[in-house]
Amino acid sequence: MELLIGCLILIGSLLVLFWQGSLLLAALWGAPSVYANSNAITDALKLSGLKKGQLLVDLGCGDARSLIIAAKEFGARGIGIERSPYCVLRARYNVARSGMQSQIKIIWGDFKKGENWLRQADVVYLYLLDNALSSIEKWLYDNIQPKCKVVSLAFKFGDRPALKTSQTKNLGRSATIYLYCK
Repeated sequence: MELLIGCLILIGSLLVLFWQGSLLLAALWGAPSVYANSNAITDALKLSGLKKGQLLVDLGCGDARSLIIAAKEFGARGIGIERSPYCVLRARYNVARSGMQSQIKIIWGDFKKGENWLRQADVVYLYLLDNALSSIEKWLYDNIQPKCKVVSLAFKFGDRPALKTSQTKNLGRSATIYLYCK
């Protein structure tokens, strides 16, 4: 019995270390795991003009909330790219629980693993800090098609002017949504 309890404590401790370590690594890479609320995501996707059958790519998809909303409310397909192993597992679980596996794919790794998907994207959704946006801006715009729209919730690119902005409530505060085009 003592051995069983010891094993359960060890397994629980390893799971907590995996969870916290994964979130720490994501934060150190410039993309801490902070989840936007569903209404703010919906407002961002409305501003982007996302339509049925279009492809949404979410760089740093976290728990896949944006992808699930895009699939369920807009009829879109989705690709999520996430660095944090914990968030990838959580995202895949949430996608399976939502029944949207045929419309959503989660990729584990660096954003650059998604270059082929970006070239096909109709909309790119971002919820990344300003410094993370600045570090991927040139790469992102080099890899999207001319008619692709980029929508960023609460954070903006450094020098690129937004085509359009809108206000929403996110995490109890007023937030700006920025819409960009190539």
